[in-house]
Amino acid sequence: MLLHVQLQTPIEEWLSTFNVQKNSISILDIKQDKMDVRLLIEFKGELPKEFQNSFTKVDKNVYLGTVRVNSRISTILAKYTIIQGYVINNSLVWVLVLEGYPEFRRVLREFVENKIDVKVIKVVKVRSKSIVTARQEQILRIALEAGYYDYPRKVTLKKLAEKLNISLSTLDEILRRAEKNIIESYLRDKGL
Repeated sequence: MLLHVQLQTPIEEWLSTFNVQKNSISILDIKQDKMDVRLLIEFKGELPKEFQNSFTKVDKNVYLGTVRVNSRISTILAKYTIIQGYVINNSLVWVLVLEGYPEFRRVLREFVENKIDVKVIKVVKVRSKSIVTARQEQILRIALEAGYYDYPRKVTLKKLAEKLNISLSTLDEILRRAEKNIIESYLRDKGL
């Protein structure tokens, strides 16, 4: 059984570089590296100068890029499937997909053991009839927000694969399978 979970944590130090009051920040993915954590971020607003080389403009005042941080919260969450993280009311809200209540308890235990305040906002059982996997949904959302499905495209498949740190062929396969499932479901619902 999968759980769709929303958690609230304190805002992290690395976010002080961005003006979170005037701009919008979405954390789309977290990967643990050897010494730090790499975050894939969508930034809406005026991008600080120190990030202009590491972010790609995908729309008017919308940027996609990676940031490396040394963060206890991100280190914990890198072990799990993150759908999104975003700033709201001087805190971070995280949306995760977890494999049942044992994994949910493990996440909460890690926060408690690291003395990090965490608040559970919402826990919902995911229906098993989902037409796409959690990973496919995450990749589709990132591709859509980055402008991959716009005409003309605002980001290429190659550039998107680089930002996600996955191979071009893997990204192509994930998108094609998800698109096929969505189209089949749509046509089936229409009786076609």
